[in-house]
Amino acid sequence: MDTISHGLAGSMLTRAFAERPGARAAFVLGLLAGMLPDIDFIFFSDRLQYLRDHRGWTHSFLLMPFLALLLALAARLLFRQARLRTLWLFAAIGIVTHILFDWITSFGTMFWTPLSRTRYSLDWVFILDPIFTGIAFTSVFAALLFRAKGRLVAAAGSSLLILYIGFCGALHARALETWKRIDRPTPGAKVAVLPQFLSPFRWLGLSEGREEIHVAFFDIGPFARGTGDPLPPRRWSEVLQSLSDYYPPPEGARIQRFAKPSDSPVLEAARALPDVGIYRAFARFPLETVYPQGDGGATVIVQDLRFLPWFTGPWGPGVNGAFRRQPFVYRVRFDGALRAIERGFVPGGRLR
Repeated sequence: MDTISHGLAGSMLTRAFAERPGARAAFVLGLLAGMLPDIDFIFFSDRLQYLRDHRGWTHSFLLMPFLALLLALAARLLFRQARLRTLWLFAAIGIVTHILFDWITSFGTMFWTPLSRTRYSLDWVFILDPIFTGIAFTSVFAALLFRAKGRLVAAAGSSLLILYIGFCGALHARALETWKRIDRPTPGAKVAVLPQFLSPFRWLGLSEGREEIHVAFFDIGPFARGTGDPLPPRRWSEVLQSLSDYYPPPEGARIQRFAKPSDSPVLEAARALPDVGIYRAFARFPLETVYPQGDGGATVIVQDLRFLPWFTGPWGPGVNGAFRRQPFVYRVRFDGALRAIERGFVPGGRLR
């Protein structure tokens, strides 16, 4: 979830727990605490460290009480009449809501750091959700406008947000069942459905077996249509249209199949690199592709298919300059002696 939405949701939920005298402190602390865990980005020197450590220490339930205490102590400078335990409670609510609302996305949250670096994700809500943000923003604005009934308004908004998240969870269960029916994954395959941009009805299905990874975009909503030959957007004004075109109803879903590479010396050399290890540890559906070079070397591309854009396949040449790749694509180039001569994230293509 984006940081602003976290702050709004934290402010709304904290206000729902506050009596009138503590309303101002609840609004402010809920907002700051709701955004606080994302402060971890200032400690990252590069994108690999971001992939390895984001949603770690500052998103931990184990460290939450101490972060809330630090924020409450700082808040005492502004709210001198408030009790420290009240300020701590407001800060704790804001931080906990941030952790939980990151959990419902598909990025993965390490909320038992430092005891465990396991990432947890429910895959219910897309990381940028206008409905989620709209509920939180409207509720906070109304609670500030009608201060006498601010707690009631915030409680109503909180209930509506919880109902919306539950609705997304129910849609996730339906989408997962639908994807299993579409793809019929082999026993033991890793299977997931991931929420998509601008609609709780749009999903990306993924299945990883021993030899292939299968992906497909589909829409389980009542207005799904899709087209047989959708065109990728070439400018921003075409993005919304392409969303409708690329998400057909389940019976029209087009399954893309990507072969997993056979073991080879160059692939082993890539996997032995620490930076590739960090990327692979983060990726849930990694696709590795080896491109042999004429000089005896090779280029290895590693990408996480859970970030596959709806309008294109894996990294590669685009169509007429259209946006052509997913984010977080990592590339390593080897010479003939399997020495890594270049490595890093692939620069992104752009919509013109």
